[in-house]
Amino acid sequence: MKKIITIILGSALFLSVGVVFAQELTLTKVGVLSTVGVDYSSIDYTGAIPTLEGTATPSAQVLIKIKTSTEATVAASPSGVWKFTPGVLSLGSSSIVITSGSQSISFSLNFNATPAATPTATATPTPIPEELPDAGVWEYYLPVIGAGILVLFLGKYIKEKMLSWEGRKDGK
Repeated sequence: MKKIITIILGSALFLSVGVVFAQELTLTKVGVLSTVGVDYSSIDYTGAIPTLEGTATPSAQVLIKIKTSTEATVAASPSGVWKFTPGVLSLGSSSIVITSGSQSISFSLNFNATPAATPTATATPTPIPEELPDAGVWEYYLPVIGAGILVLFLGKYIKEKMLSWEGRKDGK
């Protein structure tokens, strides 16, 4: 009975998957402005309330926080695309933080609701740190560790069964 419980627990560990975190959280658009390949810390946007759009790991949870009043969680699609349109956006500067797992993107959106012929964006470079932060992803290692434990106990169980079939109690 003890062996069966061990096998069940090992299988459960192997099959369990935690929360999916974004491997590469990116912001690709603010309204009609493309932010691909540019690290913006401040964006000037003129026009209607913009839709924030980006990419993340497929089905990852993405948290969008605007100032301190608006907070929303959206899920990335199976292809990894996420979109969010705030219901209301105050005129002027709004700090926006987008997070998924241990990654985050933060910038200031200077919003003016008067329509213009062409939206504008002003790039402000952000220094890139010399060393990237640790982004440990445990949920990929857990199934491998679980499989190893399962193979260990399953091997011992099969060995004992084979010895009992041969009528021996020891491994000699």
